[in-house]
Amino acid sequence: MNNENGQPYKKWFKILFYAFHNNETAIEFPIDDDNPPDDFIKIINKNEKRLIKISSCTSSPVVWYWFKDDEPEIIDQAIEYIDRNFEIDQNIDSLDKSEREKFRSSKSFFSREQKMQKKLIDKLGNSNSIFPGFHYLFKYEWIPADSDGKNDMILTNGKGIFAIVETKRVRNIMKGDRKYKISYVIHQAGRYKQKFIEECNGFYRAEDGKLFDVIAVIGIGITEDNERRCFRPFDEQVCKILDRIYPGNDGIKPAKYGLLANLSKLSINTIQDDSS
Repeated sequence: MNNENGQPYKKWFKILFYAFHNNETAIEFPIDDDNPPDDFIKIINKNEKRLIKISSCTSSPVVWYWFKDDEPEIIDQAIEYIDRNFEIDQNIDSLDKSEREKFRSSKSFFSREQKMQKKLIDKLGNSNSIFPGFHYLFKYEWIPADSDGKNDMILTNGKGIFAIVETKRVRNIMKGDRKYKISYVIHQAGRYKQKFIEECNGFYRAEDGKLFDVIAVIGIGITEDNERRCFRPFDEQVCKILDRIYPGNDGIKPAKYGLLANLSKLSINTIQDDSS
């Protein structure tokens, strides 16, 4: 969807979340360019003190910056606005159906990890899903342009918010190595998240040529306990906001940020996939 009426202030939300993705605390606009409208600034600056504007009468750029402590509130206001006001992309249902069929036909049998993935996919949009708000399977086994491996799955809310999900079975791993494998799946999710952001640059072009707006992207690692392990605090924050907007699964565990181990100490045996 490339419709400003269906996605109000889309351009400005993309710029804002680009800053979040890169751990920046400012958005900059050339003074001779169109600047974000006041109505947009009010959406993410409700109490009129979260964002601070710096400008001059010369050719210097206009800069809006914020303090890191205020960032969670800005993210909260932005995600809530997108969820409440943006329309679901008109092409997402057909893409979701196509990717689910691709998943089902990808193997003649399901390994234990694929069965875990199937449960996640089948529950999307239901009250017992561990991904509230993410109702659609956007891509199964996404391969970056540089072919550096392949991501397990990408989920979306159909309104420009995406979750890059990596799954890993750890139950049969020796207890001493388990935390390393959990950290590795979080790291994988973060790596593919960054590749997806860089490759899309605001738009994802599907195989049939249709364009999908990419606004916010999070990276999540999942193991058998169905606990969402987030690559960055930003990812955790987005999960918590959507949990609040889409209540219903009382058994869902709060999303958590943080690696459990130093990945430099991982052995090759620790990170090998268990595909049986």
